[in-house]
Order: sequence, then C-alpha cells, then structure tokens
Amino acid sequence: MKKIKGDIKNIKNTIYGSFTYKNNPFKQNRIVKCSKIPLFTFGAKGFIVTKEIKYIPKNVPVLISDEKINFEENDIISLTPAGDCVCVWETNSPHNGLYVTDLCNSKCIMCPQIENGTSRYDECLKILDNIDLKNCESIGITGGEPTLEPDKLAALLHKISKLSKNQKVHILTNGRNFSNEDNAIKFSNLKNIDISWGIPLYSNISEEHDYIVGIKGAFKETMQGLYNLAKHRQKIEIRIVIMRQNYKILKDIAQYIYRNLPFITHVALMALEYHGRAEENYDIISIDPVEYKEELYSAIKNFVRYNIPADVYNLPLCLADNRIHEFCKDSISTWKKTYTEKCKNCTKKDICSGVFETSFVQSGNITPYI
Repeated sequence: MKKIKGDIKNIKNTIYGSFTYKNNPFKQNRIVKCSKIPLFTFGAKGFIVTKEIKYIPKNVPVLISDEKINFEENDIISLTPAGDCVCVWETNSPHNGLYVTDLCNSKCIMCPQIENGTSRYDECLKILDNIDLKNCESIGITGGEPTLEPDKLAALLHKISKLSKNQKVHILTNGRNFSNEDNAIKFSNLKNIDISWGIPLYSNISEEHDYIVGIKGAFKETMQGLYNLAKHRQKIEIRIVIMRQNYKILKDIAQYIYRNLPFITHVALMALEYHGRAEENYDIISIDPVEYKEELYSAIKNFVRYNIPADVYNLPLCLADNRIHEFCKDSISTWKKTYTEKCKNCTKKDICSGVFETSFVQSGNITPYI
C-alpha cells in the first residue's frame, strides 16, 4: 500500500483529494506536494511539505513529512488527523476498488480481512467526489459484506451511475442476503450501471461450505441468493478459494456448478492470501499450490468442457501446471502485489500475478523462469 506518515497541522477530519506536484488554482480538491505553502491556496484540500517548512498559514491543512513519496500524479489520497497519508485510489491501476465496510455476517476461516466493525460508506462517497471515472474500466466494491447495508450500497451505486453512465462495477459478496428476494429486486432496478456479483462457493457439500464460512445454513442461503439474482437477470461470478479443506473436490465443485448454476458468467479459482483470519488459521487451511496442481488442472479442464469461462487468480505461474498458464491472470491488486527475491530475474515476471505482500508467508516452491 502506498502511504506515508507525518505530523499534521489544521486537520481535524480526514481529507480526501487528488495528489499533485502542481498548485494549479483551477484544479479543485487537490492535495499539493511542495517545498513551501504557496500564496494561492484556493481550491486546495491540503498540502504536503518537508520538516524544513518555516511558515504554515492559519487554517491551511498540512502534513509535514520527510518520508519518500511514491504517489503518482492524480492518485486520490487521504490525510487523517492521526498523520496518516494513504493512497485510496491509484489513477493508473486496473484494480481500483472501494472498501465499503468491515462488517460481515460470515466468519470464513480463511478471510484475509481484519475486522473492526466499521462501516465506510460515507468515506467512499467522499472518495468518489474526487475521482474521474471517464477512463475507469471497472470499479470493485468489497468489504466485509457490502449488502449488510443495502440502502447505502444502492446509494453508492446510484452515485457511480451519475458520475459515469453504464460504469462496470464488480461487487464481492457472500450472496446470503439475496436469499431475501427483495434485495435482489432492489439492485436489479438500478439504472445506467453495469453490475456483476462475485459470490463464493467453497464446496458442493452444504456442511463443508458452512464449516468454511463459519455459519450454519450459509450454503442454503447462498444458493437461494444465487437463484434470486439469476431470476432478476444479474451477472454472477462464482469464486472458489482453494485451501486444505476443498482442494481435493475442485472437480466435484466444477460439476456441481455445471449442473446447478448454468446461468453464471464466470468462475474464479483463487489461491490463498495469508492475512487476517487466514493467518490465525494457517495450520488448518494452508496448502502449497504445488500440492493441488493436478486438481486445479482437472477443474479448469472441466470448466472448458462445460463451456464455462474460468480463470485462476493470485497464483504465480511457476506454481501452476504449465497446461493452464493461459488461465492464470495478473489479478492481485497493485497496492498489495509484490515479488519475492527469487523472482528478480524471472523471464515471465511481467505476465505473472506475483504474490500478496500482505501474506505473512510465501511458498517455498517459487522458482523463476530463467
């Protein structure tokens, strides 16, 4: 994640703005990196200066830091009263998303998120005020569980539709709240926006899915939610996170999807991110991707045979069977994507997903292509 920390002056609430090195007075909502506070501050949300600064005007929001800055021009950043400066939207990244809530109604044993029970919809609305969506291919929305506050999610999507007509938006959800058909109807009625839903299915056996999700009855709710979304002509992606509990049944899950969910538009098979609850449960869920090479190949082969579009996410090419390399996508968000020291001279680095910088451990089987 791109961020710096420093001392603040005149910042009582979090400020969001567009990072720039140019103090263009005609550009609204800018946060300017400069050596000294300029005479004209009209339209600026704040300034980032070094500790050599000698004078700070009254009421001008300022972050004072000597840390190296790796923000790019027009990145959207935040300045907090605690002195944190974080990039919340990378202008040149294809993986931008809005993290709308920490709240969730599931307790998935491999969830990489760290819960603190906070809704962030108001923050996301402020972030949107600073983003130019004209050249944005797709927006991701994630949590937590975004559908726990359906009215707030609908309001956010409505605002996106006003800013960018027919904008593609991919929303990650466990799908359980769509077992109430009224929620499916609510989002199917939204106009001028292209929504797709990413919903996890961890097993074709209800008890196994419920164990992974940590909620009894979750499988039944998710399946009903999938059918309700399909009834109202929503686009649906199925997400399968591969772990110790389900790697042997990937082929069975593929067959179950083919027979019971013919309306889905895409399947994503995903390697683990060892962070949050996944780190806590590492001993029971962990599996090196080389252990499920054959099972993953068989699952992909079946999806091809069933004519269901499928891809592999979060998996370095060297850990995948070379027969499925064409299905391995560069999927890790740029703000948490990295490469190991072993990857330094790899000839396939530019087309590889890399690894999660957030994971506390990496595979010992990473081997560069030389």
